[in-house]
Amino acid sequence: MRLAALRFRPWFLLPDFPFLAVVYSGLFVPGIAGFLCALPPALFREITTSAPSWSMFLGSMALYFASREIGRRFLLRSEPSLLSAVVSLLAAESFSVVLLLTLSGARPFTFLWGAQEAVRIAWTSLIGVPLFLDLSVRWRRVRE
Repeated sequence: MRLAALRFRPWFLLPDFPFLAVVYSGLFVPGIAGFLCALPPALFREITTSAPSWSMFLGSMALYFASREIGRRFLLRSEPSLLSAVVSLLAAESFSVVLLLTLSGARPFTFLWGAQEAVRIAWTSLIGVPLFLDLSVRWRRVRE
């Protein structure tokens, strides 16, 4: 019975790992290596979502460049600053999707969708912060 409950999870309860990979590569992986690390998850997001052509890929690349600028301008070594950066990037992505869908004539926003999006933002952020801190420490050790 417990195994069956693990198989059927709502999509919004799963952390957005491709998003986290794009943001991590922007925040912590410098130079062309960061850009190359962001390409596979951006392509994965493009393939697995039902968005208009190239919109998720270009949105993921915009997230990479935004997170790269945040990583350059702010020292993100503490958990609260990293959590606020990840939450703000997730919220900006959700807002841009709503804006684009509204401009195209669709009505994407309902109370249920807003609740699902809030759970996705919270869950992905809470998973991402310890993951980012651990990976950033390992990345610094590799560079030394």
